[in-house]
Amino acid sequence: MAKLGKPVKKSPEEKVMDFYYQAVDYFEKNKNRVYTILTVVVVIIAAIFLYFRNQSNQNETADLELNKVKQFYIAGSYQQAMTGDSSGMSKGLQYIVDNYSSTESGQAAKVMLANCYMYFRDFDNAEKYYKDFSGKNDIYKSTALAGLGAVAEAKNDFLSAAKYYEKAANISKTATNNEENLFYAIRDYSFLKDNDNVKRLVKILKTDYPKSKFLQQVARYDTNEN
Repeated sequence: MAKLGKPVKKSPEEKVMDFYYQAVDYFEKNKNRVYTILTVVVVIIAAIFLYFRNQSNQNETADLELNKVKQFYIAGSYQQAMTGDSSGMSKGLQYIVDNYSSTESGQAAKVMLANCYMYFRDFDNAEKYYKDFSGKNDIYKSTALAGLGAVAEAKNDFLSAAKYYEKAANISKTATNNEENLFYAIRDYSFLKDNDNVKRLVKILKTDYPKSKFLQQVARYDTNEN
């Protein structure tokens, strides 16, 4: 039986040429498939590019529209803030929400629109837009949850209100309304005579916010002091 010779070791240049000829051979045999794949890839890349460019344009437009609304909102002209002014300078929060809800400014507009509905005691619409908020901004997240707490209070659902306020107080440690939300949660639990939760939240308020202006107000709900 003849002995097998040792395999010939190829140089790097020869390996590259082998790969090249194999690739050319594969391409020749699969031209249509390769062209189809390349076309699909190009279409996907183009779609992604157009999507992000459109998002960027929408963000800029939504920011501009929201800035126009803010002067009415801050001034307490809530109807104009909601629907726009007669001069057409501002199109209003409802327009921004309807057309730019995929942007962060559109999400901020939802919370502001819900606040306006709360002012007019339209609790169902306020609840709708608070719940629909899905933005990333922690301040607006907290505000939306606190808004749901206020809606629940208006409907005498104090348990839901307390839970919403407590959630709102835990979104971000740096939120300026945490103390207020804790106070409202304590108050709602006290309405339910839920002394365990009252004690728990009073302790958190005292520990985390020892200089809070709400400590004096919450004293009447703190059963430890009775």
